[in-house]
Amino acid sequence: MCAAAFLTFSTSADDVSVRARKLHFSSIVIDTHDDTTQRLINENFDLGHRDAAGHVDIPRMREGGMGGAFFVVWVPSEVTGAEAVKRSFDQIDAIREQVRRHPEDLMLATTAEEVRRAHREGKIAMLMGMEGGHMIADDLGVLRMYAALGVRYLTLSHAGNTDWSDSSTDKPVHNGLTDFGKDVVRTLNREGVIVDISHVSDKTFYDALEVSRAPMIASHSSCRALCNVPRNMTDDMIKALAAKGGGYPD
Repeated sequence: MCAAAFLTFSTSADDVSVRARKLHFSSIVIDTHDDTTQRLINENFDLGHRDAAGHVDIPRMREGGMGGAFFVVWVPSEVTGAEAVKRSFDQIDAIREQVRRHPEDLMLATTAEEVRRAHREGKIAMLMGMEGGHMIADDLGVLRMYAALGVRYLTLSHAGNTDWSDSSTDKPVHNGLTDFGKDVVRTLNREGVIVDISHVSDKTFYDALEVSRAPMIASHSSCRALCNVPRNMTDDMIKALAAKGGGYPD
């Protein structure tokens, strides 16, 4: 009886694996948060060759059936002002340079239709996200420039508070979003840039949820019921995000 039960389980598991693989490779699979960008700058890394030291390159994206990825622009929260803007532009340039170097494999995408077009043409959609609102240097004009260059989501806070948004891992000082922070959310909506609430405090999350007129995402968050740390989301937050029409990729 035990052997029969094991055989039944194995057959069922194998069937699920076959169906899961078929679904995976027939879908447009998007990685919503890829931290490879810093390697492009710090190591002069090129995505074109398989690399033993990292996790992401074109050969493995192909093998894994990845339809697209948000390559993340990031600088530490303590780097602010003009230096943060300069580093951000350098990273945006590095991502776009990879597309220029590998036109047979990569396509810069800023809309859902461009992602679908890349898929039809057998290419990987290169999207850009920005992790941390401190990189706009408290300037909506800078935010609009990032949007014009192709950035399509902004994580409102990272490890530390910005001047207008509380982080989940810093002592709250703004009670969520300031009035300027709410203007940031409205500007993101107008520019077609997704509001990302990973890393933000609970109050920032609910403020953004109230202000945003577009769906939001949690690009790389987990469930607080499973791992009770402040940066993860409660069940109520996950349900509220879904009700807004947003996504919870992890």
